[in-house]
Amino acid sequence: MTYQGIDTAARITAAQAKKMRENGVRFAGRYLGPVSWGKTITKTEADTLLGEGVSILLCWESSAERMRGGAPAGASDGANALKYAQQLGVPAGTAIFFACDYDAPQGDLILCEQYITAAQAALGGVYEAGCYGPEKVVAFLSDRGACFKFWQCCAWSNQFLPAANVRQYAWQGDARAVDMAKKLGIAAVDLDAGEDLRGLWRAKETETHWYDDTVLWAEKEGVIAPVPSIADARPEDPATRAEVMQMIRNYNRRFEDADTKTASGLLAD
Repeated sequence: MTYQGIDTAARITAAQAKKMRENGVRFAGRYLGPVSWGKTITKTEADTLLGEGVSILLCWESSAERMRGGAPAGASDGANALKYAQQLGVPAGTAIFFACDYDAPQGDLILCEQYITAAQAALGGVYEAGCYGPEKVVAFLSDRGACFKFWQCCAWSNQFLPAANVRQYAWQGDARAVDMAKKLGIAAVDLDAGEDLRGLWRAKETETHWYDDTVLWAEKEGVIAPVPSIADARPEDPATRAEVMQMIRNYNRRFEDADTKTASGLLAD
């Protein structure tokens, strides 16, 4: 299951959060930090997003090249991120994605590792340090085991890596992002996608369940028709005898040359 997301430096209103829900946006990337930065998420905004079923990806970026500061910068940013996350009431275990927002040369990669390691230590086990950055940074930190949550940006990258559980695939100048911004009534957004939202501040509707993989398997194998989200597959609802028979027949059709069409969330004659 791929979840659609956006990220923005703009504070999101209740009306915009509602439009996000209506347009299939399931998570929003927002900055963590002091209110004086102007781009940071507020408690009211967080409550509004979560209430609309929109999960929150938290990003810390005090400056684009902050990771060049290595361990001292990471320790400072980690301590501040901990303070502001706790003020917001962010649940323990949530990931905070620290930003490497520049084309880090090879010589800076060890500094990025030192930064992330120090930030993780400063979070004191309350939150998890993740990383937002380009392909080479994600690859290096992943290979070194420096952190385990990655939000890969589309800049300075040739391909998205398996380690990236969230991908930023279109910037605000992209026609797709411009169209989404208009639909949501937000000045500018980037577009993101993720199959694995673990680490985000989760809205109830995007929480992980034991049956998620089974629903994805059923969709892939044609047992059920494609659905926009796990919840739309009605995994906790009772099934009628007819629905059970139809799903069995759908699976058997993998071995037949039969035409199918979609009706009421199931593949049917």
